[in-house]
Amino acid sequence: MHNHFLLLDKFRKYRSTIQDLLASITTSLDVEKLIADPEAQKASLVKLSKAYPFIELMYSLDQAGVQLHDTIYSQNVTAAPDRYMGKGSDRSHRPYFVAAQSSTTHTVVTDPYLSSATYKLSLSSVHHVVTSEGGDQGYLVINFNLARLVSYLLGDERRGRLHPFFQGVYTIIGISLIGVSLWLLAGAFYTLKEGFSLDHSATNASFGVVVMLTLSLAVFDLGKTILEEEVLMSKDINHYRSSRRTIMRFMAAIIIAVSIEALLLMFKSVLSGNMQNVVFGVWMLLSAVGLLAGLGAYLKLSRGEEK
Repeated sequence: MHNHFLLLDKFRKYRSTIQDLLASITTSLDVEKLIADPEAQKASLVKLSKAYPFIELMYSLDQAGVQLHDTIYSQNVTAAPDRYMGKGSDRSHRPYFVAAQSSTTHTVVTDPYLSSATYKLSLSSVHHVVTSEGGDQGYLVINFNLARLVSYLLGDERRGRLHPFFQGVYTIIGISLIGVSLWLLAGAFYTLKEGFSLDHSATNASFGVVVMLTLSLAVFDLGKTILEEEVLMSKDINHYRSSRRTIMRFMAAIIIAVSIEALLLMFKSVLSGNMQNVVFGVWMLLSAVGLLAGLGAYLKLSRGEEK
């Protein structure tokens, strides 16, 4: 699962580097031979995909944009390709062919687009082959997966392979925390029921229930945050916004829980006449204020760094 906004943002940031790399890969090939020989395309793609795992497919077009041979797919293709567009397919309307046809250079690297073969964000490098006599031999097209390309440039491929395992661990932890919060919630209602049935003080019972409910809220919010941030959402660990959002949500849950517990301790101390414990409630409330001030300073400094 990938966030397309983050991928496009990375492409804009490294556009020049990406285009130079893809153009150099294309121009390093014997393009004139590859256009007419599908077996040579297959052998070349196998060799290229070992060095560049973000390469997905290769095919050639004639002068009018009609595919000359069946598409050659890499073993690293990230999705089950739609094979209806093969030999004889008219690709003259595709953005990469239009760009290559109108370009004054032999090699054109497109902007990201949605591939009709893999349905993933992709880029294409198109080399227009023109002989020294001016003869037009056609076009060689190589398709690249944008998500894998960005991971390759950032050196993030190994982490990407282990990401499903990490997601599984986070899923277990998140679900366990939510289970604990539900157990605390059930315990709170049981405590309330027992408190009234045994003719205990309704005030003491209600305070105990509120403490357990507050703890349940904090644990549930922590488990929910872990599931949303690490499992359900596509998170870019190289981007400061992801870390800032996670820290903000985690600290907010702690601040709310500490503040509620401090208020409960102060109210209970006043009602019971034990004024000494009010001081501890004040210190807890001040610690929550300190956490809030620290969080505010962090968010302000991180926004300043972003600007």
